Amino acid sequence: MANSRGARRAVAQEAAVPRMTYLVGRLNRALRRRLTETLIPFKLSVAQYTTLSVLHTRGFLSNAQLAKRAFISPQAMNEVMQGLEARKLVARRASESHGRIVQLLLTPKGLEMMHECDAAVYRLEQSMLAGLTVAERKLLRTALLSSAQALEHQGCAAGTDTAGLSTGRREGEPESTHWS
Repeated sequence: MANSRGARRAVAQEAAVPRMTYLVGRLNRALRRRLTETLIPFKLSVAQYTTLSVLHTRGFLSNAQLAKRAFISPQAMNEVMQGLEARKLVARRASESHGRIVQLLLTPKGLEMMHECDAAVYRLEQSMLAGLTVAERKLLRTALLSSAQALEHQGCAAGTDTAGLSTGRREGEPESTHWS
């Protein structure tokens, strides 16, 4: 009977500690809300900023590649691109290697906007990490990258995503280090 009470007490104490998935979700919601607020002066959504960042980091990409890296559907990416094109922040061009593929790229105006947004997002990131030492920041970065890679590549061969599609990365090569 005493062992049973001790086991229940241990389970209750463990339940009082938030699960890692809860903490990551809480951080995601708070960060997304603050990112949205940070981007208001630039009249950009998080998806639009992510698109600019991905194009800056990765170069010329197709709509489908961009959508995947921005965590949205290709249909939603079409809407994002229309808004960015209307503001002359991105442009389309035919692929040199395959005429039917349209690649998307940043315009000089888009690059300037992305740099301005990056500065604001950097300030947000610094406020988020203010309570951490340099060593703790490095440890957090390593832990987050490792956790993301574990879920993204669980059961997949290197260079493919969870649907078996090519990621364009080689084994051991990290995902982009920017917001994108």
